[in-house]
Amino acid sequence: MARSEDIEEAAGGPATTGSAPGPKPPAGDRPVVARPPLHKRIFFGWYVALSGAVTNFFVLGVILHGFGVIYVPIHEEMGWSMAAIAAGVSIRSFEQGFMAPLTGYMADRIGPRIMAFSGVTILTIGVFMFARAETLWFYYLASVVTSFGQSVGAMTPFQMAVMNWFHKKRGMALGLLNTGNGLAYLAAPIVALLVTAYGWRTTLVIGGIAIWVICAPLSLLAYRRPEQRGYHTDGEEWPEDAAIPISSQAAVAEETLGMTVSEAIRTPTFYLISFANAVGGACLGTQATLGVSHLLNVGYSTTFAGAIVGAYGVIQLCLRLFLGWMGDRMGRRRVLMASYGLIGVGMIVFANLDASQGWRLPVYLLIFAPGQAAWVVLSNSATADYFGVRRFATLRGLTSLLTMPIGLAAPIFAGWMYDTTGTYRVAFMLYAGFAVLGIICFYFIRRPMWSEIQAGRAAEAAR
Repeated sequence: MARSEDIEEAAGGPATTGSAPGPKPPAGDRPVVARPPLHKRIFFGWYVALSGAVTNFFVLGVILHGFGVIYVPIHEEMGWSMAAIAAGVSIRSFEQGFMAPLTGYMADRIGPRIMAFSGVTILTIGVFMFARAETLWFYYLASVVTSFGQSVGAMTPFQMAVMNWFHKKRGMALGLLNTGNGLAYLAAPIVALLVTAYGWRTTLVIGGIAIWVICAPLSLLAYRRPEQRGYHTDGEEWPEDAAIPISSQAAVAEETLGMTVSEAIRTPTFYLISFANAVGGACLGTQATLGVSHLLNVGYSTTFAGAIVGAYGVIQLCLRLFLGWMGDRMGRRRVLMASYGLIGVGMIVFANLDASQGWRLPVYLLIFAPGQAAWVVLSNSATADYFGVRRFATLRGLTSLLTMPIGLAAPIFAGWMYDTTGTYRVAFMLYAGFAVLGIICFYFIRRPMWSEIQAGRAAEAAR
């Protein structure tokens, strides 16, 4: 059955012919067919990916990197312990992992536009609540609201939309989408300036207003499928006489675009991908959480460590679009497997950093940064590549739930190792071995990709 969003947006939404938005015709005259664009232009799917990148920049810039700046001012004003303040971060991490299957299911059923708009609105309310927090229980409640809004309105709906709009160019589109994540590193100094000038509460109000004013309109660009705007996947041209009824197109797509959840979770591939994501996320999550502490522990100054984080963000921004394109050209599975190898070797170098051996730091950046960039861009693509996009968001949510325990335990274990031995070196060396497990998981995937399965079915039907 075609979903109401698919039919209504295509029939009554803007630019059903692929041309520029204009006044809607009367209800009885609205077209009910998806037609090719009237002339060549930039494929609308790139606008979908770009809108997601901008949304990720503002959401992660305020909620993730910006909050790292305001923790100390909160501690100084409210007198709460840093452990109590950091507990809000743990609440957000746990809730996002626990809620991932639900938010994924909602995205598949409701559609990315409604999800993204609702999530941005809820997230903005949560940020305003943080700005008004006077007690710990209200601070934790704000963490819950913010986390739910982030889960609903940030990565999930835009990833879902990009997976539907692109196939051959999916890696490059995901690279563009994830440039917003990399650029978000640069939001920290902006937040720091605002905190210095206006205080942390006013800074959060400014951040909340910016998120809603900019990201709420952008969320309306997250159309579920290209047919709703008169396009083929990847922007391929329609035949000259193409005129496919929207209801029929949606029904056909429902049957051919991917596996159901029950079919996917019965395959070993689903669990191999989930475990590979878990070990990759554990390596990168631990490095992101404790990386600055490790740099300080091996002799670098706080100022220099902060500069390294900022420079790392710029490197990520430059690499993600390129490595997404490389995945499309060389094969996303092949590049993803290589990313695990780079992460593993990079973790070994990172574990053995020493301020007296400065040459090791650029070696680490040259190896680890491309590995992380490729993993961030392509790890989510594996689910769509092997199971199709029919229930992508739900399957990604289930994967997140399965990987959550390892992701939560990895930084805690590394912190315990530091408390016990006085160094993070052993933990990072151990996690370097984890990265090798990711390569092994993808090596043992023998299932063909969904596009190959569909091509085989089409060839069989043509005989």
